[in-house]
Amino acid sequence: MKLNFKRMLLPLLVLCTMLVQAQKDAGNIDGVYKAKGAVFIINKNKTFLVIAYATLIKGTWSIEKDLLYLKPKNPEAKFYVYAHKNPDIKTGMRINFAGDGIGNSNIIVGEFPNKMQSLFNDAANCLSYPNVHVFKEKLSAITLIENQNYENGRGVDIPKLMYSFPTGDYNDFIVQHMQDSLYHNDFIFKITKKGLSEANRDSGEIIKKSTVKEEFSNEKELDFMNQSFDMAFDSDYKLVNNAYNMNDDMNEKIDLKSYKYDKQKNVYVNPAVPVKELNYKSKDYHDNNVLMKFDRITGTSQAQVAVKKLPKPLFIANCNN
Repeated sequence: MKLNFKRMLLPLLVLCTMLVQAQKDAGNIDGVYKAKGAVFIINKNKTFLVIAYATLIKGTWSIEKDLLYLKPKNPEAKFYVYAHKNPDIKTGMRINFAGDGIGNSNIIVGEFPNKMQSLFNDAANCLSYPNVHVFKEKLSAITLIENQNYENGRGVDIPKLMYSFPTGDYNDFIVQHMQDSLYHNDFIFKITKKGLSEANRDSGEIIKKSTVKEEFSNEKELDFMNQSFDMAFDSDYKLVNNAYNMNDDMNEKIDLKSYKYDKQKNVYVNPAVPVKELNYKSKDYHDNNVLMKFDRITGTSQAQVAVKKLPKPLFIANCNN
């Protein structure tokens, strides 16, 4: 069979031209795009950051033809659990329940199947911080259910699952609830010579590009926002003080290398503070001289099943009483 190279040459040239153009667009796409109510930061390393009012979104981007796809990093599960072995807890166990929307009365917690109860009462309107419960008996596993997922307004499909985390040798836990509003669909923009335009809108309004230096006077603040997202969504551990101030709520990332490990108490202490001045039971939200390290533990998930709840919720939160 004879090959017709002349016929093949034209499609190959067109394909090469398209690849070169795509590479050119990808090389020039990085920058800062200020849309209404949000700032999109497109990085060369194929990551992006969206900053909006009370919202921080991070993910990866790709280009297909003339479209830019921003794929957000959504939570891997509705609940993350972090664990610590606390020598001060002699019997039972302790759990700190954290996260925006943790007061949802549809959250069920306990040991499956006979020790499950609502986390909060209906219409809980006066949550304290931290929300810590001490269990007199240690559970072999912490089971968590969000009985009803509310529509987050974006149409993101969030499966309803029952999560179970074995407690193992640990006795001190942080349960972090990831509410529905943290889940986001892809952002899609059309790439034009003048900038970007939203692909799902007919207005054709152009979002022009600027640089990080032009839009951010303090680039360290931008770096910390990146780190904050990673600590909340993709961290192997959390550092907290006795008041449960978490390291992803602090003003800067904490480097454990600058701390001294106290093996007996299983905590990290600031070596610059004299031993006599260390307050291991401090209630000060900003006291970071003594820190507990909570490691993220893995669990299992399955489709939700009907559970019989104990009559009393774990917390009663009502400012009217």
